[in-house]
Amino acid sequence: MTLEQSLKALKSAFSGKAVEVESMSKDLAEVKAANVALTAEVSDATNNLKALAAVSSERDTLAAKVDELTKALAESNALKAQAVDAIETVGKKAASIVAAVGAAPVDLPLEASTKSAGDVWSEYLELKQKEPAKAQSFYDKNRPSILKHLGLK
Repeated sequence: MTLEQSLKALKSAFSGKAVEVESMSKDLAEVKAANVALTAEVSDATNNLKALAAVSSERDTLAAKVDELTKALAESNALKAQAVDAIETVGKKAASIVAAVGAAPVDLPLEASTKSAGDVWSEYLELKQKEPAKAQSFYDKNRPSILKHLGLK
């Protein structure tokens, strides 16, 4: 092989290697870009896992609170049932005492009037103008409040 042939062979070998190096350089740049993208995705996934852990912990705390409140509600309902039974028992005892004395039972209104004396007076005046027949029974029923409003008692 002559020197010229050797030089040509080396040139062709180096030119092939240069194309190969450029191709590998492009591949390396693509791999680096993919690595950066994957690193960002891993970072996002890690942050999402941390947020998920926080939400899971909060969910567990709230579930425990719900259980606690459910138990408290059950206890409250049990106490309410006992109170209702006690009230009924007291009412029956009172009725038996009244019956033993020989007095006639009297039905009391279940709701106490929450109206002020002025409100009762205003309502009486309206009834007196619109429905005089009902006004007298209203007056009889609410006489103490009306007299209080008028300053007579």
